[in-house]
Parts: sequence; structure tokens; C-alpha cells
Amino acid sequence: MRDALRIGGYAGTVLFLFGLLSFAFSGRFDLWTGVHVVAGGLLVAAALAANVAGVRRTVAARGTRERATAFAGTAVFGALLVVVNLLAARFPKSWDATESKIYTLGERTLAVVGHLDRPVELIAFFEPADRSKGALEDLLARYARASRNVTYRFVDPEREPQLVDQLRVTRAGVLAARCGTEIAQSPGGASGGFGEGEVTSLILKVSRAGGKRIYAITGHGEPEPGDLETPAGLGGLAAALHDDNIELSPLLLATAPAIPADAAAVLLAGPRKPLLPHELDQLRAYLARGGRLVAMIDPGNDGGIGPLLADYRLQLRDDVIVDQEEIAFLGARLGLDPIIEDFPPHPITRGFKQRILLSQARSLSIATEGGVAGVVAQPLARTRETAWGEGRWKEMLATGRVGKDPDDAPGPLLVAATATVPIAGDGGTPAPEGTREARLILFGDADWVANGNLAAFFNRELAMNALHWVMGSEDLIVGPAKTLRASRLDMTTADQRNLFRFGVLFLPEALLIGGLAAWLLRKSL
Repeated sequence: MRDALRIGGYAGTVLFLFGLLSFAFSGRFDLWTGVHVVAGGLLVAAALAANVAGVRRTVAARGTRERATAFAGTAVFGALLVVVNLLAARFPKSWDATESKIYTLGERTLAVVGHLDRPVELIAFFEPADRSKGALEDLLARYARASRNVTYRFVDPEREPQLVDQLRVTRAGVLAARCGTEIAQSPGGASGGFGEGEVTSLILKVSRAGGKRIYAITGHGEPEPGDLETPAGLGGLAAALHDDNIELSPLLLATAPAIPADAAAVLLAGPRKPLLPHELDQLRAYLARGGRLVAMIDPGNDGGIGPLLADYRLQLRDDVIVDQEEIAFLGARLGLDPIIEDFPPHPITRGFKQRILLSQARSLSIATEGGVAGVVAQPLARTRETAWGEGRWKEMLATGRVGKDPDDAPGPLLVAATATVPIAGDGGTPAPEGTREARLILFGDADWVANGNLAAFFNRELAMNALHWVMGSEDLIVGPAKTLRASRLDMTTADQRNLFRFGVLFLPEALLIGGLAAWLLRKSL
């Protein structure tokens, strides 16, 4: 009978433990779990009651106290692990060990979510079996940690059809954003997945209702803003602006009574014919009211805006920049596509330490006096010292021969500059918020933002920074986008031999020697 109770006690212990495991994994105290816990508890209690004297002797034994101490230590350690896991689940923290921090939100995103003054809800419509949910959930969790105003949730479109209709979602795999009455949605990037750019663009669309609009002047041979097909079009730039909730719209200024009141800025890129006098008058009036103008002027034609630029101490030189220095990995070049990597301190180039590529650009200069009252002109980008401004550029293009002459302007040459003028309201009163100064950016090249060149080096990033600055959206000016780069470890033959000896020979023999020493010491006690 006593042996049967002892076996029943051990069996009860097993049943009781498995009952607890069932409850821990399922979270429900169902019949199966209840039977195990109750039956196991009764068997253990019966075994203990039938052998009280033996239990007392076992408890009083020295070995029992040592085992109890070991068990208590193990229990405390297990409890600490549970507490640590609970704290980690309640206050998650991660570290991005990648070189370019691709799993950390970028500066642009942090600037956007950091300036949110209203709650934004991100709603992902995904089927439960969709395997792409995990990566998107990790990304959205980073947004939620970056701002209390950002929340997210996943919705099965089959279970919540009313929400699907409310947000005008037509299929699964869509991410929607809602901020007040503003809603927007995105099907993802070109590959169908969601990256940081798509999510941040959604937040911008709903948090900055109405967006902004840049008008591109047309009618003088300028590239079309909606042209995505030809290398000379501006469709790529328009698409990049659209991601930031900014529309690039054409403006035939020759027939317009005035520059539209909703213009956040005006773009004049590569005119082939001079602007009409009343178009220049409208641009002058627009800047005098605190307007914003970006002029990108190719060599050979200034569009007739030379006098207007002179009002802001900016001048276009009649030359073409040549830089024949051989660049590593690019080989020998004709020299008419200068690489620019010298950017003087300016809000546009804050944190920008990359390079851009121009194509048949002209140089600029900044006058030290004259212009409208209060104008401040600053350099934005310069060439290398090896470049020069070819004055006889038409002959150079016709013959294909190039050489530096004594009368050519030596490098470094200015290729981009900005000008600002504080604006006062009527009667000396301050101007309305957001129009307290006129801003102008001048580039000596228009091709660098065309479809064929926008992706070269970091042209796109600098163009976006410049347009954000001219519109007054300095919070969106950030450094280049982060990319995943393959890391390489170069090892010599000696390095490989030493690594083999350390990992395959030294570590195992050190562990073996240490284990033998511990066994011998323990045996001698």
C-alpha cells in the first residue's frame, strides 16, 4: 500500500505540473486542465498524508536543506527571468546594429512625427494569413514609439466591412491613415511592400491637409512637370514632391492674370525663350510680397531674368563649367558634367555631405552691393578647384576641343546660390505668418533635376531639400536616405590561420582543461 501511495505521489506531481503547463500555454482552465490539477493535487496530498514521518525525516535531513536551497535559488532566478521578460514586453527596447541604421527611423520621419499636433491612426488591412504583416508591424511599431500621436492596428477586411467602406478601401494589402476627417491610403511601393517613405508620405497627407503646390512656369520651352517618359521631363521630380504631399503644377504665366495665391513657390527650369515683360513684372511683384522662386538656368539663355536676379545680387555668367579631373571608377570624362561636393554652410545642406552631378552647367556670381534693400545672398554649391568657366563654350561644343585659357574663370566656381529679403506689410506692419521673407534659389543648370539625371548620385535629395527650404518647410530638410550596404571583411592568410586556431583549437582545449580541473578539485573534497 505504501509503495502504491508513493507511486501515486510521483504520478500526482506529474499530473499537477502538466496541468499548470496546459493552463500556461492555453490561458484557459478547461476540463482537461482542471482534471490534471485536481487529480494531481489529491494524489500528492494523499501520498504526503500517508507518510508524514518520512516527510519529517526527509525535511530534517541535511541533503534536503541543500536541495531546498538550490531549488529556492533556481526559483528566484526563474522569477527574475519572468520579471525581466514582463518588463521587456511592457517597455520594449531595440538596438540597431546596422552600419547605416536602416532599422531606425530617418531624420525626415522623426521631423514629421515630432511636429504632429493631432493623433494619426494607421490602419493596415491585411488578411490573417498574410506573411508580410510581420515586417510592416515592426515598422509601424517604430512610428508608435517615436510619437504618442501615432497609433496603428491591423484589420481583417472580411471582419470589419463597415470600416473598409468608411475608408474607401477596395482590397486587402492596403495601409490607410486617418487624422480627424482627413483620410488617405497607399497600396505600397513599386514592389508592393511598405517602406518608411510610403508610411511617412501617408502621415504627411493626412496631418497637413491640403498640401502645398509649386507652380512650374511653362511656355518658353521648359520641360513638362507631368513628363515621366523622356529623360528631359520633370515627372520624376513631381513624383518625389507628391510623396511629401506637394503638387507640381504647370503654370502658363503668359496668359495668367497673376501668380496663383496658393503658390507655395514658383519653379522656372530651363527656359529656352525669354519671358515676356509682364511675366517678369508678375515675378517681381510676387517676390515683393514675400514669394518664393527657384530658377534653374542652363547656359546660353537666361530667360530674360538677368535684371530680376540682379535685384537680389545674383548674376549668371556666360560660360560652361569644365572639369576634366579623372575620377576613380568613372575614368576619363569630357569634363562637361562636373561633380559637385563642396557645399558651404546653409540650411539646405545641413547634414548633406554627399555629391551631385550637373550636366553642362554655367557658373554664377554674387555681387557685394546693390539690389533691393535688405537682400542677403549666400553661396550654396561650388565646383572643385580643378574646374574652370569656359568663356568660348560655343566654339568648344562645335569643335569638340577644350582647353583652359587665361581669361577663363578659375575654380572653384559657384553653381548655386540663395537670396533672402525680409518683407514688411503695408504701412510698416509685419507681413502675414509664412511670408516674412522672400526667398530665391538660383542654379546654373536645369538638367540635373530632369528624369535622366535625378537619380544620379544625390541629386534628388538636394533638390528636395532646396524646394523644402524655399517653401519654408525646413523641418523636412534631412540628410540622404539610408541604404543597406554589404560589409566586407578582408583577411590575410595569417588572419585566417589565427582565427582557425582560436576558434577550433584554443577555445575547446581551454574548456576541456578547465572542466578537468574542476572535476579533480571536486573529487578531492
